[in-house]
Amino acid sequence: MKRWAAHRWRRLAFAGAAGAGLGCFLAWAANWFVFISGNLQGPDFFSFYAAAEIFVKQGPSSVYDILTQKQYEIAITQRPADTFIVLPYFHPPFYTLLIAPLAFLSYRAAYYAMTAFNVALLIALTVILVRGSLRVHRRAVIVAASLIAGFLPVFVTILQGQSDLVVLVPLAGAYVAWSRGRTGWAGVLSALAFSKPQLLLLIPVLFITRRSWRAMAGFAGTVLALALVSIAGFGLNPVLEYVSSVGSWAIGGQLPTHGQAVYTDTAVYSLRHILEILPGGGKVIAFAILVGLLALVAVSLSWRPDKPRLDFALAVAASLVLSPHQNVHDLALLVIPGFALADLALDGSLRWPGMAALVLGLAYAAINLSLATSLWAAAGGALAIAAFLTLERMAVRPEPVALTEHRWQGPRPHRVIVLPAYRAAKTLAEVVGDIPKGHADRILLVDDASADATVSVATALNLDVIRHARNLGYGGNQKTCYRRALQMGADVVVMLHPDGQYDPAIIPNLCRVIEDGGADIVLGSRWLGLDPAKAGMPWWKRLGNRFLTATENRILGLKLSEYHTGYRAYSRRFLETIPFLENSDDFVFDTQVLIQAATFGFKIGEVPAIGRYHEDASSVSFKTSTVYGLKTLAALLTYVAHRSGFPSRWLTPRSYADEQPLAVSKVAHHSQV
Repeated sequence: MKRWAAHRWRRLAFAGAAGAGLGCFLAWAANWFVFISGNLQGPDFFSFYAAAEIFVKQGPSSVYDILTQKQYEIAITQRPADTFIVLPYFHPPFYTLLIAPLAFLSYRAAYYAMTAFNVALLIALTVILVRGSLRVHRRAVIVAASLIAGFLPVFVTILQGQSDLVVLVPLAGAYVAWSRGRTGWAGVLSALAFSKPQLLLLIPVLFITRRSWRAMAGFAGTVLALALVSIAGFGLNPVLEYVSSVGSWAIGGQLPTHGQAVYTDTAVYSLRHILEILPGGGKVIAFAILVGLLALVAVSLSWRPDKPRLDFALAVAASLVLSPHQNVHDLALLVIPGFALADLALDGSLRWPGMAALVLGLAYAAINLSLATSLWAAAGGALAIAAFLTLERMAVRPEPVALTEHRWQGPRPHRVIVLPAYRAAKTLAEVVGDIPKGHADRILLVDDASADATVSVATALNLDVIRHARNLGYGGNQKTCYRRALQMGADVVVMLHPDGQYDPAIIPNLCRVIEDGGADIVLGSRWLGLDPAKAGMPWWKRLGNRFLTATENRILGLKLSEYHTGYRAYSRRFLETIPFLENSDDFVFDTQVLIQAATFGFKIGEVPAIGRYHEDASSVSFKTSTVYGLKTLAALLTYVAHRSGFPSRWLTPRSYADEQPLAVSKVAHHSQV
């Protein structure tokens, strides 16, 4: 029943999206027919047509002269010279060679030809994206086609005769090639998309940070070929002047020509422009912030290539948002990030597919309604998509580390119970006595330089004992426990606190989950057993536990009932994989272990446990608990930074813990049980 209901809602969502896209497309088509019935003086196309005429009639050296452009544009639009502001043509020389034949047609005929060309490119774009998707579905094809055709920036591109579809088609090909591992073709096609280089700054950065030298070779080779074509068609000096002017425009937003500033760029809806108009802003500050953001995204793209589609989409979206110049029609490039998110959501590859649908829907609506509301809404939609892509990429689940099968040391798994002890003389005998008979092959106690008789009691109980010469902390104690347990040949290691806070009776349950292959780490959860409040847990501990558990579940993408239990069992392969020697020596050690388990893709199991709170049970103060909570949050931030491209040593899966000497200076007693 639930599956049928979900299928029904999905069909309704498909129908709604397709209807919205189709409705927008019909509205834009009607608008276009009304528009062409006029004198066609409005579209940006007149600047392209002027450039084509200049190239044919006056030669390539005059194409980028702003004064010459103004003369031709006035002649085309028939506008008064004293009120006319030139719309500069500043596309690369190779694009000029592409549109030069338009000069042999009348202005209206050239506009129709450009429109037909853009419509053909739109069809090609849809085919490339759909055929390159993860899951081609008939309904998905209809939805994709209608949404792309009804996307306002795409319509504005066609209406204005702009070049964004000339950028989009090879860029879509590069996206598909990159996602399929054809990096050389991705580089070649990305270079062909550089008709508007200011919109794709992070594409070559992606190739470099990924050390994809084949992509960089294809990109560089194609750029060189385009440069040679440009020089052959324009000559060397005009090409060099064009490159110089591009740099000054990107930084200063102004087009210099013969010492005169003829055109000031005011129609910019980029992040740079927003920063410049803020109080205390300025071009230098804006430029510095943009460089910093570009560097941050570049570092993020360099770490853990988990999802190539997501990374390429992020590079496109971030380039667009951080571009030094953009306009509404340039947002047509969002087709690729939007399609990537929808494709990955349908494939089940996103952490938050529902949120992806919400962000895409809101961004689509904001951009499509921006002409009626505010063009800043369009910029906000682009920023929302880029921000969500960044968050989703940071949350991508890693591929699990390669694991061997569980192999026991004997006819059955060898179990070692470890007791990290500190001043546990009063409770130790009772705890050991409650361990179910026949369920522990070895019992190891590590005393952390206690001042009481803990070692004497453990010796009398004939346990394996290690005594630290100085206090190493709760985490430091566990490091010794696990290293020694691995040396003992443990297949399953159970950590039991010797203060009596946890019931030893559930040890068989903890071990059984691991030995049956259900998990590599099993927690004794107090929230699956008796209500912790009835068991005597202080209210402030309950509150902190719930807050931290909810936060950790959200960030790590897990659904555990509790993270902060000290009752745990581990498989041998788990302890041999995680770098627990790099963890903290204090209480946050336990949190780091669970973050490591989530990072490396280990299964985590839970069994009910009951906490005991009595006078002799160890307990931390409110102050210590607060510090522990802050350290837990800091560990989560380290995880987020690690996923974002700032690697952490304790999140790198390499340990060799069983091969290293014990970090203790004295063994008080060691007996074979």
